[in-house]
Amino acid sequence: MLEPTKIVKEALIKRTHGSSTAGQTGTPSTSQAAQRASGASTSQKSAASEARAQTGVRRAASDPPEPSKEKVGELLRALQSWGTDEATLSEQAEREQAAENQALEDLDQYGDLFDSPKGGRRDGIISTNDLKTFSEGNFNRDAAREQLLDLGVAEADLDTTLDRLTESASYLLKNEDVLDRLDVANDQRGGTDGRISRGDISREVFQRQLEQARNGELPPGPPASNRGSYEPTVTTKNSERSPEVIAQQELAILEAVNSGEPVSFTNANGQTEELTVRQVHNTGGNAVYEITGADGHTMRIESELGASENRTALARLADYYTQLPENLRDSVDKIEFRREPDDSAAARFYSSGDRIVFYDGLKHLNEEVFDHEFGHGIGYENDGLGEGVLDHIGRFFTGSEGEGTPEGWTDAIEADADERISDYANTNIKEDFAECWAAYMEAVDNGPEALAKLEEAYPARYAIMEELYNGE
Repeated sequence: MLEPTKIVKEALIKRTHGSSTAGQTGTPSTSQAAQRASGASTSQKSAASEARAQTGVRRAASDPPEPSKEKVGELLRALQSWGTDEATLSEQAEREQAAENQALEDLDQYGDLFDSPKGGRRDGIISTNDLKTFSEGNFNRDAAREQLLDLGVAEADLDTTLDRLTESASYLLKNEDVLDRLDVANDQRGGTDGRISRGDISREVFQRQLEQARNGELPPGPPASNRGSYEPTVTTKNSERSPEVIAQQELAILEAVNSGEPVSFTNANGQTEELTVRQVHNTGGNAVYEITGADGHTMRIESELGASENRTALARLADYYTQLPENLRDSVDKIEFRREPDDSAAARFYSSGDRIVFYDGLKHLNEEVFDHEFGHGIGYENDGLGEGVLDHIGRFFTGSEGEGTPEGWTDAIEADADERISDYANTNIKEDFAECWAAYMEAVDNGPEALAKLEEAYPARYAIMEELYNGE
């Protein structure tokens, strides 16, 4: 509760100079959007506004003049009812904060619905017009219901959710200060442009989630689940991170992104490494991050997903990435997350650009798929063939035996008596290596007995992977 002396001063200032907002006494607040709309951008108006603001500050800084008896009486009566007024104001503030939190949560979880509400291609940008369209109900309701179903909303809750999203859009339009803050959250220059990107939303959500995570109030993201493709040769257990471990990893990610400083990150194998995880300032639609490990290599992440999904994705990637030997980490430079599924693949590695693309959100982001796709990068990095543009063109027209696999892999396949480690490994020799590499990484997680079992089954392949892992 405010001290009575402060209440008196505030009441006097209000009566003498008009209502004021925190930190800007005597001057009504004007959002950046309102300034743009009114055209109050001339130097003459700016100078006048600045003069008024400075006058208000000087007045607020000095003691108010001696009040009249009439004013004192009014102030005393106001003080007598202060408890009731304070409670009312507190309740109103709580309602406003709850509405703001709900709007931000809806942007985070259901941003794709606000993006192009009438249909068409989404670009990751929510404009003021998009919000207006949604708030007025001028969106494709059937398409929106289908999107909500895809996002896991129960059919019985579809209409209630859509009504709430409409309310959130209306709230943002009515509260330009909140809208402006989101508009510039991840923009380097800081000027509003009526465009809220996935990066803007992620920046704002990460700042709020940090305090929640520090207080143990942020539920951890869901655990990953592997396919178990290599049993019985290798028993899968590497995805079994406890909620406690996930919570600690996600807290480390939030600390790193918000501070811009290296943090100590402990992976599922108990190994601790200094990581830098930063969000890149940009005005495009996607959220962009960079992870830099102790080896100095930086891996770029571009995501079409929401902020909470990005938090989960970054924690999983950091967990898997730090389990790789440092000498192999530069085999992949970029990872992308797409919202839409790919009917023929959970994820793909593209040798041009050394990048991995995960489809269907986080559905396929687990250690097994990560190690498989990263294995493709390792294979191309160590196949003894050129990595330039002309080399890639030559491979396309002529084909290259052993392309995308370490040197000697074809001979190793012929030397090993056992069948391929999985059905998918039969696709071609590149998939054989990627599957074997993922199995090798799982064996590393499971210890000497698992490694010995893998070596016994595939001795020639195992020897090559052991050399790669140890940097020999």
